[in-house]
Amino acid sequence: MTSLKAAIFDLDGTLVDSARDLQDAANALLAEEGLRAVSLDETKSMIGDGVAKLVERAIVATGGDTSRLPLLVSRFLEIYEANASRCTEAYPGVVATLEHLRRLGLRLAIVTNKPYAATTEILDALGLRMFFDAVIGGDTLLERKPHPAPILAALERLGAGPDAALMVGDNYHDVQAARAAGVRAFAVTYGYSHKPHAELGAERLLDAMSELLPIVEEACSPPL
Repeated sequence: MTSLKAAIFDLDGTLVDSARDLQDAANALLAEEGLRAVSLDETKSMIGDGVAKLVERAIVATGGDTSRLPLLVSRFLEIYEANASRCTEAYPGVVATLEHLRRLGLRLAIVTNKPYAATTEILDALGLRMFFDAVIGGDTLLERKPHPAPILAALERLGAGPDAALMVGDNYHDVQAARAAGVRAFAVTYGYSHKPHAELGAERLLDAMSELLPIVEEACSPPL
């Protein structure tokens, strides 16, 4: 097996818990529309497929009209990007794991369906940006996960082939995108999965980000 050279990560539900800020932005939008607020659990069930889908799900769940969806998405982004990192924080073990991966010489990337501007704001606010050689947002390309194009774009920027990389996410679209790109797929169990974790199709489930390290250390070792 080719020695591991790169690791790609989803953002929301994998590296950071952003649900509270997304809930606050959604509820601010819903209030403007005269609709009820959504709970934190409801918000978590809406995360993962991009901003437009989150807004659509929130509007539908609260009995609103989706005919103005593009305008509502634009307004949501105005609200959210002004406070994208107020309550968002890295999950336990994330910083130490990223530090260790860099010490091992891996090149790292973010591939998320979150817009690029909000992604980089969060990474900067949490002191995570320095770990990543590439950031692919949901608006960086025409395609988003579960399409493999964002994964392939990240690999190109990292200078690594699919057989020398792995992907860590929390949802079905992460696993689907990784597998379609020919990349090993792992999933954390603490994120915002829309399906039971056993049904995601991941090579392995991680209860904590630190569980990735022994896998990576073994994969980084050249074959005898």
